[in-house]
Formats: sequence, structure tokens, C-alpha cells
Amino acid sequence: MTASLGIGIVTCNRRDILLETLNRVRAHTSMPCIVAVADDGSDDGTADAARAQQVMVATGPNMGIAWNKNRALFLLGAVMQCDVVILLEDDSFPTQDGWETEWVLASERWGHANLGAPWLHDSFLKGSGTVDDPYLSLDVTAQCSSFSRTALLYGGYFDSRFRGYGQEHVEHTRRLVRVGYGGTYEDIAGEVRPIYKLLKSSIEVLSGHSFSNAADRDRNWLMCRQLLFDEVYRMPWQDDTEMAQFRSEMQAALIQG
Repeated sequence: MTASLGIGIVTCNRRDILLETLNRVRAHTSMPCIVAVADDGSDDGTADAARAQQVMVATGPNMGIAWNKNRALFLLGAVMQCDVVILLEDDSFPTQDGWETEWVLASERWGHANLGAPWLHDSFLKGSGTVDDPYLSLDVTAQCSSFSRTALLYGGYFDSRFRGYGQEHVEHTRRLVRVGYGGTYEDIAGEVRPIYKLLKSSIEVLSGHSFSNAADRDRNWLMCRQLLFDEVYRMPWQDDTEMAQFRSEMQAALIQG
């Protein structure tokens, strides 16, 4: 049976870039899928512009990239019950027809896959970047990633204590690798390190700014160091107040969708 697919695009205050990425995704995606936008409190009309394109939108106050990614993952994986969810940052888009097929296959095989971006080349240990022969990398990046629903059931979601932008994807991917998805641990020069499975893919990444200030970046880096060896499953929220907010955002997305 063919896996059901959800494609989530995360964005904040980049309406025109988002709309272009939506156009590219629709033009190049061959499989039936649900497309959703996770909007982190934009004030430039992003959410309304996406809804005008008949796209489901999960939005709310600005909470940072970890919370925003959880909006897309939970909506598509838990609520809409997609077997595979591909997450794209708003300035990353496919350039070839059928681009999603390899991401679905990789997610079914590995549970979690990440983009083998050219700037990570020095971190590649081996591989050609295909599903059968993935890049095995010492580092990971977040512009495009995919998740099986099963991997999320075992590994959980992004830790909502990360704010702003940065390091949330490293911690989450490391957690998924520890529970058996998206990579392995290997002895490299006497040190046991995580090895990530990456796809070459036909994703183009524009140069864009991050949304964090220096304080957020420093805080996230320290938090990542503290959480890297914490294998506890994460829900998208930390407490009852956050849970109520998150559930309200999911309900609003369904009503408006």
C-alpha cells in the first residue's frame, strides 16, 4: 500500500518566499498529498495568503522554530494521520518532478531522513546520497527533512523549550537516532558518534536570514548540549498551559482548512 504523504512548510514573515515555495511544491510533487503551512505568528499576511491558496494553516503567537515545526508535524502526522511527513523551510524547494518519492522511500526505510546539502560535504564519510546508498554524515542540517509517523510515535516531537532558531533540529535528530531512526552510532577514531543518513535530493536552498538574536542562539546551543543525552519522549508542549494553546491551534487549523 502506498504511504500517505503530508508536506509541511514552516515560515515566519516571508510571505512572498513562502508563496513561491508553495508554487514549486505543487508544480513538482507527483504523489497525492496534504500540504500545510506552519506560520509562527507572521504579521505580513502570510497566513491569509496561504489560506487563499487553499492550503491548511496552523498558526498562533510567535513561539520559535521548534514549536512551529511541531505545528506541521502534529497536524499532518497525528491529526491527519499521514504515514510520512516532509518538512521544508520556506526558502527550500524542489526543482525536479517526483522529488518526494525518494523522501517517502527513505522515511519508510530509515524512519527519518535529512538533506545532504553541499555545504556538509566535508562531513560525509561515504555514500552517494541515494536511498540505497545514503550519505553517512557526521553533521546534519534542517532545510528539508522527513519523518515516518512511527518514528514520531517513538521519538516524539521537537522540544518546545527551544526558542528563536537554531539547534532544535540537532537535538531532535539525535533523539530519533537513539531510538533507531535516521542513523546509527559508530566508533570514529575511538569516539562513539552519531552518523546521520542524508539524501542528495533536488532541493534548492536560498540564502536566508535566521530569526534568532544572539541571545536566543546562545541559549539554544546550551540547551542542546544539556538535552543531547536525554532520551525522554517529548510531546509538542511542556505543561498544561502549552497543551491547551497547542490544541487550540490544531483545532483552528482544522476549522479553517
